[in-house]
Amino acid sequence: MLHGSVEGLAPVHPQPRRVEARAALELVLRLADLLSIPGAAVVSHLFRFGFVAPSASQRVVFGAVLLSTMVCFSVAPMYRQWRARGLLADLWFLLLAWTAVFGLFSTYAVLVDMTDSVPTTWLVGWYAMGLAAMTTTRVGLRVQLHRLRARGLDRERVLLVGLRAPSLKLHRLLRGKPEMGKEVIGYFSSPGDIPTRRRADVPRFLGGIEDLPQYMDLHRGEFDQVWVSLQMGSGPQIKDMLKKIERFPVPVRIIPDISGYGTLNPGVHLVGNVPMIGVRQGLPDQHFRLVKRIEDLLVAGIAVVLLAPVFAMLAVGVKLSSPGPVLFRQRRHGLGGKEFWMLKFRSMRVHAETPDTITQATRHDPRITRFGSFLRRSSLDELPQFFNVLGGSMSVVGPRPHAIQHNNQYEKLIGRYMHRHYVKPGITGWAQVHGLRGETPELRSMKKRVQYDIDYIRRWSPTLDVRIIALTAFKVLGQKSAY
Repeated sequence: MLHGSVEGLAPVHPQPRRVEARAALELVLRLADLLSIPGAAVVSHLFRFGFVAPSASQRVVFGAVLLSTMVCFSVAPMYRQWRARGLLADLWFLLLAWTAVFGLFSTYAVLVDMTDSVPTTWLVGWYAMGLAAMTTTRVGLRVQLHRLRARGLDRERVLLVGLRAPSLKLHRLLRGKPEMGKEVIGYFSSPGDIPTRRRADVPRFLGGIEDLPQYMDLHRGEFDQVWVSLQMGSGPQIKDMLKKIERFPVPVRIIPDISGYGTLNPGVHLVGNVPMIGVRQGLPDQHFRLVKRIEDLLVAGIAVVLLAPVFAMLAVGVKLSSPGPVLFRQRRHGLGGKEFWMLKFRSMRVHAETPDTITQATRHDPRITRFGSFLRRSSLDELPQFFNVLGGSMSVVGPRPHAIQHNNQYEKLIGRYMHRHYVKPGITGWAQVHGLRGETPELRSMKKRVQYDIDYIRRWSPTLDVRIIALTAFKVLGQKSAY
């Protein structure tokens, strides 16, 4: 017996109109960028040179920048699933890709020795105007997208079969983010569902799983997808249910309940035509990894150039503080548990450690020089790690790398400790901006640090990295927990 209906809900438009609206928005976005980029070049030229024909060198630059745009915009996820991203994340992708365009062109200009013939003011104007135009386009499209979804366009309506923890989490997510364009109409109960206890945050109850075919027959055109959320061992039940609804040509998706498998950014992958569920992985996909690498190169490259005088002064200070090398190298575990040499300004007197032993620095540690104490308190001893970032062994933001001996110790004491190495280690991280840096005399301090590191990997986005970098400048630099 059916217990629910969709009466009183927003009017439903046929699927073709939804697809047309989605395709139209994506076409508008691509066309707007196609016009904005050369248009910004022309406007910048008019501001700088007036109504004068562009020189031969300008025409070469124009073609090279457009070619760089094609490369960077096709590699970056500029147009893939942009509706599912937040506005800030979308604008951050735009900033990285557009900056990469001019970075790639600058590399080309140096290689072919044409830097002297490049009109810098024109290029700067082109960059700024192009970025402003494409930002305006994306903000305007977001506004229009919200209007369309408020009218029921570009919004998919979902029937849920079974109520497990992952499907309930999805329902709450979609309720809190209507801009994602999906709505759960209601659910059909199955054995093993989580108890609802008349909670207000669960979908509308539409009947038992045996009522699904009848409901789909009565409400054709009023739903777009069926999501199946049953117990992992319900293979025969799922097959029987799919057999009964196979006459309804709507997409069916299965929501696997893998919450007890120690997951880390799970995902679905196709190898050939064989689907697999990725239970543990680092960043979501290769496009996100590429974006993070571009972000690292930009931030580290700018930091090394701007901080070059600081590097020189600190190097002199270290050399005068005590005999020994300026830089201190220590083996650490990086991405995938591979070892690398991490660089720091030396803050201690040269001493010999017991083999296979690393002694953490403590307050009033006699090994630390006076200048080294200043470096550690201000975190300036970490600056050489920007060279690790440029070399690819570290990232600007990520879990802080611990000494190998500490890893060997803590991985036996803390569950999921080595999950930190699903991403590159960072100069700063989510744990550090929450005050978790320096000495860890108690096991619970390290456990809390690991929790923040895993949370960072799960939540990673370019905007989160920007937030951590900003917080580092205000909270980490100069804090007193490092000696």
